[in-house]
Amino acid sequence: MNYFYGRVQAVYGSKFKSQFPSDEDVKLSKAEWAGQVMNLGKTDIDRGVDKLKALLVAKDQDYLWVNIPLIAALCQPKPEDYGMPNTEQAWEEAEQHCHHVDKHRWSHEAVRVAGKRTGWFEIMGAVSDKRRQSLKDTFERHYRYLAGRVMDGKSLQTAQALLESDSNKKPVNPAERSAQYNDRKQRDAMKAQGINPAGGYAEFKKRMGLSS
Repeated sequence: MNYFYGRVQAVYGSKFKSQFPSDEDVKLSKAEWAGQVMNLGKTDIDRGVDKLKALLVAKDQDYLWVNIPLIAALCQPKPEDYGMPNTEQAWEEAEQHCHHVDKHRWSHEAVRVAGKRTGWFEIMGAVSDKRRQSLKDTFERHYRYLAGRVMDGKSLQTAQALLESDSNKKPVNPAERSAQYNDRKQRDAMKAQGINPAGGYAEFKKRMGLSS
């Protein structure tokens, strides 16, 4: 906590003193934002302060004055700080390369493991927006969990074994079952039109003229 406020004060100088003119003001701020700052390590804080300095150089209006919650958010570790894609990029990679899992050079093992747990066949065969969104939500839950392990310095191999356990599988709810049924119907319709369902959403968009 003291290290975080010390680094922030060093960056802002007189601006910090104008916002927190007394020790009591700093103490009140620490009490208010303890939940966002207490879990940060020195490495996280140093990385966040480097980001803060870059934003100040760019004259980002949100950071011209001390904003403790925003600065604390900068310090929170993110997948991209550890050589991993962000959650959206990870899903796009999984969706685009689900047809050739073994041949693709994955940006990070966590992406491949999250895709495997979500189900390559399911990702590959999803056509409807509802089904794709459901699979994306599932993928992102797995990826966030795996990315968290990487950021904590824990093994992905252990996480993979845990995620593959049947005891962790959730029953399919009625909405999910309906989405799966609709996808099967759409795959049958695609076959009838001579469209390869294994092409998934990319093939569907191509045939519908939605992509170049």
